[in-house]
Amino acid sequence: MDSLYSRYANALFSIALEENKVEFYKNEIKMLKQVILQNDEILHLLSSCFIQKEDKEKIIDEVFKNQDINIINFLKVIVNNKRTNCLIKIFDEFIKTCNENLNVKEGIVYSITKLDKKQVEEIEKALKVRLNCEVELVNLIDERLLGGVKVVIEDKIFDGSIKNKLEKLKSSLISGGN
Repeated sequence: MDSLYSRYANALFSIALEENKVEFYKNEIKMLKQVILQNDEILHLLSSCFIQKEDKEKIIDEVFKNQDINIINFLKVIVNNKRTNCLIKIFDEFIKTCNENLNVKEGIVYSITKLDKKQVEEIEKALKVRLNCEVELVNLIDERLLGGVKVVIEDKIFDGSIKNKLEKLKSSLISGGN
């Protein structure tokens, strides 16, 4: 059975496909998701039962005036159907659907210090070859690594951290080097 999230996501995805703008819509929704996550008052306003539907639509028009009209209308449908609390999960489902269509896998690259854009791109390029798909990584800091990087994509872990190498060495020494 289709989930509520996937029904909304699939509706927007069908528009993106029809317009041949899947990557564009994906990037716009990712940006919107970040804006909303960083400004939780937007969700509070749009989900408030004290604000009229017309006023919520005006808020959407004003806050998201630079967005594609289909995305604005999509937001209005979600808000008007009182699904604002599901917005982030709908966005996630939409991004997942776009990634499947575009053969993209998203993941996280953990490092002890912030990686620059070029370093992240090099890791993405190496994993693209290994996984035979496009790879998009977000860099997060994990000071427990000691050094190196660890990449998590779906259920796969690529661990090139010093901590992991030390644990493998320790294990090897304990088992007699076999």
